[in-house]
Amino acid sequence: MEIQWKSREDVFNYLEEYSQSTKQQIDNYKMKNTLLKSYVFETFDESLFDSQVVTKELLNLKNLFGDNKHSLQQIDEELFSLYESDILIGFIEQINSRFCTLYTTESSKYSDQLARTYVKNSTILDSLWISGKMYDNFLEEITSFHHPERFTKMKFEYNAMFEKNHLNKDEIIEHKVSSVSLVEELGGIVEKIHGVRQYFSSFHSVGSLRFPSHIGKGGHDVYQNGKFTNRSDSFSDHRMQMKQIVSIYQDMTERLEKKTWVEVEKIKSKGNLINNSFKASPVTIRFSKPLSTNVFNNFVEFTFPKGREPFKIYGEIKRISEERVHVYGVDLHLWQNVVLDLSLVEFILFLPKGTCGNTIHRLVTNIQKFLDPQIEVFIGDIPYEGILNQVIGGRD
Repeated sequence: MEIQWKSREDVFNYLEEYSQSTKQQIDNYKMKNTLLKSYVFETFDESLFDSQVVTKELLNLKNLFGDNKHSLQQIDEELFSLYESDILIGFIEQINSRFCTLYTTESSKYSDQLARTYVKNSTILDSLWISGKMYDNFLEEITSFHHPERFTKMKFEYNAMFEKNHLNKDEIIEHKVSSVSLVEELGGIVEKIHGVRQYFSSFHSVGSLRFPSHIGKGGHDVYQNGKFTNRSDSFSDHRMQMKQIVSIYQDMTERLEKKTWVEVEKIKSKGNLINNSFKASPVTIRFSKPLSTNVFNNFVEFTFPKGREPFKIYGEIKRISEERVHVYGVDLHLWQNVVLDLSLVEFILFLPKGTCGNTIHRLVTNIQKFLDPQIEVFIGDIPYEGILNQVIGGRD
């Protein structure tokens, strides 16, 4: 190992200088460096430590990120250097008890695959999942904070992959794939996007958003899978904005868990008889128009029998009809139970106590991307956006 990183200050100074050098190269159109990237991972809440599936020891970063190819060297209680075959590939920081992040300057091709592999091979780790609905609130927030002549970049992505029957390898059917990037001044951008969405529903599915730097030029691209890229000259601003987004995300997730977890309460009635009372708010994802039976059944048969990504729910399908199924499954993040009632019109999700609220974010994000960008989401009878407004904008 070429360098022994002895302190947090050494690491952060190195990443600060790297960010400054990279921004100069961006401004001069002479890129030699790769962009600094941060990948945020979620583990689970401490209230799950009594779970039969997960234990507190599994949260140890050396257990989560160390394997036969990778090793970690501890710098302080919350910061580690990560090596592959004795070559430094990045740093891992414990943000709080529920979230950690990987900082790396490796190429996106390598680091994207590394992050996906960590999540795929772990029952503990999951990505941050930022839906188009959450991006809309973030966009309103940054337009109210920054000068209207500051620029942002948005990418919109929609892939109607379930129009194709993936179980029939000989069948050739084209399906809609759209990916559009826009660079615009913040002034008036919300109204412009609203206008475009009246004609193109795929603009509801946001793949990334650039957050302008608070202290200089450039900004930070935030992707729907929890990847952050630094296009500013400041690592400290990059890290600060990343932590702010994680804090908002955690607040939102924990509010969802409190509202949605199914709890069984035993109530004594007359004659000392004990009845069970169930208390929970189901998650309802309602489509802008009914799915076709072809798309619906392709989605069901592709997703649940093998727990395929990106939805990551493995379950037994109980078919009620061609237009409705029940799924009794487990979320492959933490292997906790989930129950779904799926139809052409809406998906209803029930989360037993202990199931991570990140499941909701993952479903909303990927249903917008692959099934219907213009969905409505309700937690009980409360719109998903209503809770977002409380968390991000402090608006009731």
